[in-house]
Amino acid sequence: MREIIESACKQLPKNFPKDLVTRYRLEVERRLSAGIKNARKSGGLDFYLPIADPGESPIAASFVVGEISTEGDPGRFLGAMTSTGGYEPVDVDQAPGARREVVIDADTQEGIELASRRVDYVVAVPGDRGKWLTISFSTMGGGDPCDELSDATVSLFDAIVTTFRWSSE
Repeated sequence: MREIIESACKQLPKNFPKDLVTRYRLEVERRLSAGIKNARKSGGLDFYLPIADPGESPIAASFVVGEISTEGDPGRFLGAMTSTGGYEPVDVDQAPGARREVVIDADTQEGIELASRRVDYVVAVPGDRGKWLTISFSTMGGGDPCDELSDATVSLFDAIVTTFRWSSE
């Protein structure tokens, strides 16, 4: 986390006032800590953030990978998601799954200042009945969750997930 914060601060202009650098550093740390805490609370195993080189613009996006377990017929679980949960059926490397895309409104009471676009995948783990991989992506685009930057990052995320390959090694 320290490396991410340092990287973000290095992108500030050299003449940026030191008191503002400190406030910026604290705000980045607060937001990053909150993101990691929320990812853990929702069962996240891995938390991914794009990092930009100095002088480049970072992309306001992240994704969390997690795992859930279900009992009973996996087909029934998937059917319930696609019939009542707003998910559409998908296959990821021949494993059945579901995908959902929604816009989440800003919630200033929770410290969420901008709306975001979220894409969720739930994919069956091959050979492990009742285990599911979850992959949740979120972006604010360029400040509007439905702008061209948001469209592009959602397309990139979909390309990453749909080209995912299972390995037993």
